[in-house]
Amino acid sequence: MVSVVFFTYCQQHSNKTSTGFIQPEVNPALYRNKDNEKINKQDTDIIQKIHALDCYFEDKVKTNAFNGAVLISYKGTPIFERYYGYKNYYTFERLTPSATFQIASTTKTFTSGAILLLLQQNMLSLEDSLEKYFPNFPYKGITIRMLLNHRSGLPNYLNFAEQYWKNKKEFMSNADMLHLLYKYRPKALNAPNTHFRYNNTNYVLLALIVEIVSGQPFCDFLHQNIFMPLGMNDTWLYDPRSPWPSATKGYKGSRWIEDEIVYTDGVTGDKGIYSTVRDLYKWDQALYSNKFIKTEILGLAFTPQSFEKAGNKNYGLGWRINDQTDGSRLIYHNGWWHSYNSVFNRKISDRSSVIILSSHYSSSVYKIQAIWDILYGAGVMSNTEEDGSSDTTKKLNSDTLLEIQRSK
Repeated sequence: MVSVVFFTYCQQHSNKTSTGFIQPEVNPALYRNKDNEKINKQDTDIIQKIHALDCYFEDKVKTNAFNGAVLISYKGTPIFERYYGYKNYYTFERLTPSATFQIASTTKTFTSGAILLLLQQNMLSLEDSLEKYFPNFPYKGITIRMLLNHRSGLPNYLNFAEQYWKNKKEFMSNADMLHLLYKYRPKALNAPNTHFRYNNTNYVLLALIVEIVSGQPFCDFLHQNIFMPLGMNDTWLYDPRSPWPSATKGYKGSRWIEDEIVYTDGVTGDKGIYSTVRDLYKWDQALYSNKFIKTEILGLAFTPQSFEKAGNKNYGLGWRINDQTDGSRLIYHNGWWHSYNSVFNRKISDRSSVIILSSHYSSSVYKIQAIWDILYGAGVMSNTEEDGSSDTTKKLNSDTLLEIQRSK
């Protein structure tokens, strides 16, 4: 297999060389709609579902000024795809299938995927200590697994960077974030592996580990080993110095104020990927194929990791989990960054998925119980819309509230 690509997608080019990772060879035709139940879109029941979804989103546009893209699949077949509103509100440029949205914390599923690909090739272990990758790391007893499942207890960089990153006009990088940990040693939130505490620092460190192990810049690794093999041609990792022309604008409030870029936009792994609903559906389908990330490896990511609190909601390795009363399992990861909202919910027992990308902030985007009711009937699927408060961070001021990434 050829694993050398003679270009970089990264703004800041790295001279690192490959350390032996073999680039996956995946033909999207091998997994797309393979072995799925045949859904006839002309069936009366399906037509009724599509009509109900149309009404639901048209009402959301009217009442909540929804601006975004939607793709909903039912039992492995996409039955609903719509685009509402503007790529650029002020030029009246409409959204198209290739317009890209910041997917915020849904990025974490790809960072986890990158780690799992390296695990699959025995290039790292989930039980590796961080000191193996970051010599003399100031926080002891933390493993890769604890980063993935948010049990590290590390301080959240979105809080401590506000104090320690002095030049707010300069973009902070992942390496800068690591340097702040070494230099200032902000207080840990708790001892390792004692509590689940959703924390963006974990996934910034995971992105750095991907670079160290693979010998590639994180953005190159994603493009060459996930996006390109899966045919995700409209997906890319954000660099505030060089955004792609396909990027939408993010807006907030009733006056559609364009959200500002801030210094932490230079940090990736916890956020930063821009994508489309069609490309996220390719990611969704690839995770069923057993030809990309093997089932036994992916199963680790879909296994609950925290049990301090009883209930049907949990977190695996880069994925949220919501177990249903019928024994099925929702695997999902939503996101919020600036004024972008993302919904990526997957009913893995029958390959149904709800994918919503929005560029005009509204908490109503996450309230998707009505969608599950349309697909399966009222009361069959349980609500996932309450999972928006796990990434708690102190309120710095009113202007920075929307800069705090939350896992909605």
